[in-house]
Amino acid sequence: MNISSTSLAVETMLKDGKIYAVPIFQRSYSWEREHISDFWLDLADLTSAERKEDYYFIGSMVFIPHEEKNKIKILDGQQRFATILLFLSALRDILKQSIITDASVWVDDIDRIIYTRDTPSRAKNPKLILNREDRIFFEDVTVRGNITECKYHSHELIKNAYNFFKEEITKNIAKDKEKFIESILDVIMHRLLMIKIDIDSDENANMLFETLNDRGLELSVADLAKNYIFSMAGANLESVVQLWKEMVDEVGDHNVSQFLRHFWLSSFGLVRKEELYKKLKNEVKKDKVKDFMQQLSEEATIYANLNNPSHEFWEDPDIENMIGDLNTLKVEQVYILLLALYGKFYGDKNLFERLLRILINFVFRYNTVCGLDPKHLESEYSKFAIAVRKGKINKTEIIKKLEKLSPAKEQFIASFKDMEVKNKKVAKYILLSLNNYLLEEEGKKELKVNMNEVNLEHIIPLHPDEEWKEFFKENNIEKEKLIYRLGNTTILSKEYNKKIANKFFDKKKEMYKKSKLPLNKLLQEFTKFGHDEVERRQKQMGEIAEELWRNQ
Repeated sequence: MNISSTSLAVETMLKDGKIYAVPIFQRSYSWEREHISDFWLDLADLTSAERKEDYYFIGSMVFIPHEEKNKIKILDGQQRFATILLFLSALRDILKQSIITDASVWVDDIDRIIYTRDTPSRAKNPKLILNREDRIFFEDVTVRGNITECKYHSHELIKNAYNFFKEEITKNIAKDKEKFIESILDVIMHRLLMIKIDIDSDENANMLFETLNDRGLELSVADLAKNYIFSMAGANLESVVQLWKEMVDEVGDHNVSQFLRHFWLSSFGLVRKEELYKKLKNEVKKDKVKDFMQQLSEEATIYANLNNPSHEFWEDPDIENMIGDLNTLKVEQVYILLLALYGKFYGDKNLFERLLRILINFVFRYNTVCGLDPKHLESEYSKFAIAVRKGKINKTEIIKKLEKLSPAKEQFIASFKDMEVKNKKVAKYILLSLNNYLLEEEGKKELKVNMNEVNLEHIIPLHPDEEWKEFFKENNIEKEKLIYRLGNTTILSKEYNKKIANKFFDKKKEMYKKSKLPLNKLLQEFTKFGHDEVERRQKQMGEIAEELWRNQ
């Protein structure tokens, strides 16, 4: 492996006459407002008189040779490089409209950095060429100062960065005029330092990324996997790149590492996050890359619709609602098994729906109410999923295995009795489910309500009035121990009155009396509401919940 590293000022790179190109498979521009703001504050700080001799280290950038002689591929550091050019573009475009002396000279100087001109065509060649999605949009902004239609999220980020810099530069020019321009250009051209790492090939660059990762430097599983898969793609690179992009578009850039691990657990076996890349390298060889990416892309669509269910994908409102319930409970481990169940059983929607209902009941009992060890469950989900994929387990065996793992009735009721729920969405889900179950038991299924039709109500309010405070004092009640107990919460529909939400119980009771929801019947009988009433109500809820969320 031939590697060289050099410490240099960013100015050297900006003025070297080379064109830097990001490979088509590299990630799109991703700096959010907080990154842009931090970068700006660091630059602005260096313009102060106290720090005029200081330098700013922006990190390392990794480069490999390009097929074209006047170009260099940039494998790492393109986000920082792109941001510097966006800043210079914003400064140039403000100077174009300025009456400041020598503004046109600065404009010409910046233009010579941002692009070069062909001879004799005089065509403008951008200093930095981004990936396939961003290159034209980025060139329009930096070379021509035009913001065109944003087709991707990365375009929005580029536009936001450019506009943010324009606002900040405008404010500083209004205050300090030429002094600010001179000082900020001095910072960028002379006082930004970097480590330039040159590597002789793609394969060796991938080896370097692995080494950096082994030494604990930040590099995600997704980045390592992508670099490896693309380096193995050979003649299939174009199609593999497209499949990777489709996968990222489905699950989202920030979810790729988690999806890869859940897919691996579902397909190959138990693996810790730290081991995933090595396992992938051992399993996915050159002849398997395209098939592996094809499967990843297909299952990414399933995974995305487990995280964010769409009617177009599920085509069944009951299944869609149940997936929504799983999202509310925020137990993503179950996706490991669901990826396999979808592939094996979704052709029979009634069976898939039954298995999904059993899984929701299991998750509610095991995770939400009893709070049992999730690490053990991850291992079990992985075993079940692999067995499902290999056809070594049928629906009856899946149900029996989940039933064996599920908390017993006594454990469930005991855990439910003392349950606190601070997540409003989870509280509404539990209360709504209990209420609708009671309606079904009364033969009034048609009166069932949904999340959007009810309000969550704390009977002992979060912000009690003076009458409540006096009641707590007289009855030696610690409000904090009751506020989030499930027995202290209910749901109300149109009878809900926000104006009396903090009033004492006797005033709120009139609101409860108007409710036609069966969940509020016991509440209507109480003459006061304190510790004993919370306990009684929650015990009643627990008994109903045990029937509702049974394993089958």
